[in-house]
Amino acid sequence: MKIGMVMAIRNHPDYAYPLQEVYRDYIDDAVYVESEMGFDNIWVNEHHLSRDQYAPSVFPILGAIAARTTRARLGTAVCLLPFHNPLRVSEDAATIDIISGGRFDFGVGVGSAAREYETFGTPREQAWKRTWEATELIRRSWEESSFDFDGEFYSYKELSQPTKPVQKHVPIWWGGFGPQSMARAARRGFNLIGCASSVYEETLATTGRAPSDSQIGQVTGIHLAPTRDQAWDEAQHGIHWWMRFHREATGAPAGMTPDGPLMPELPPAEKLRDIEGLTFMPGMPSYVGTPDDVLENLLADCAGRHGRITQLVLAFRHAGMRTAEVRSSMELFRKEVLPNLPR
Repeated sequence: MKIGMVMAIRNHPDYAYPLQEVYRDYIDDAVYVESEMGFDNIWVNEHHLSRDQYAPSVFPILGAIAARTTRARLGTAVCLLPFHNPLRVSEDAATIDIISGGRFDFGVGVGSAAREYETFGTPREQAWKRTWEATELIRRSWEESSFDFDGEFYSYKELSQPTKPVQKHVPIWWGGFGPQSMARAARRGFNLIGCASSVYEETLATTGRAPSDSQIGQVTGIHLAPTRDQAWDEAQHGIHWWMRFHREATGAPAGMTPDGPLMPELPPAEKLRDIEGLTFMPGMPSYVGTPDDVLENLLADCAGRHGRITQLVLAFRHAGMRTAEVRSSMELFRKEVLPNLPR
């Protein structure tokens, strides 16, 4: 089991502080989890034009992290390909792989925020086709010296992208939830980031791919404190905003219980602690409490409670949180949880 951290760099609209400090704090977190906690992966994701100032540019952030780390793998989780020129992504991602010494992982997805599609002028009905096509174009641009590409959206003759990654084959990860996209990811040999999927596993089997050749990262929000109430007092507004953002911006089913449907209305932040088994999205839980509380849940996940996973992808800093409470949570995790997880 590998351990990673995912960063959704954002400002809480009700608890905002200077954006330069927000970026500094998140990037410092990345350095800390590698140097002090020995994490295996650091992931950064993107959204655009949102009122919480969600980070829109993953590659400059990864470059800043690459300059201050030496071992952890650095990845996009995910790069929203419908809003990007795939050749620019190819060049930017290859550059990150070069300056990091071959530590880049390429996570891709389509996104789901209607405003992003409207503003960028990308027809939403083209999202899936554009993403699969762009991913194949990027992969070939890294692995082939020159090639023709004749797609529905992108077409090139004798294309040569000379800025090649250090890695011969950059790992590609798919971030999505729909069963059809999970099956396509499995057929293409992509890893999975987000949550476990029975459809993904079944498709691997039918295509003759060994599960041991694929990786699955489960995204999990956590916060630890000496008592459960203290943990919730510190994290409740950030976790509430995480769910509220996705409900408002993307229509995603953020905020539910493990066995039940989406809660019709998201309760106030101070009431989240009363919901038994609160889950961010299906297969993407949130664990807030004491080290024992968090460890018990993570061990169950590692044992396959939601399906096979190979990496815990943990979100420590939630919107509006300050470094003192985040570091305290990380230290509790380092001392009391991490030594007891399978590695």
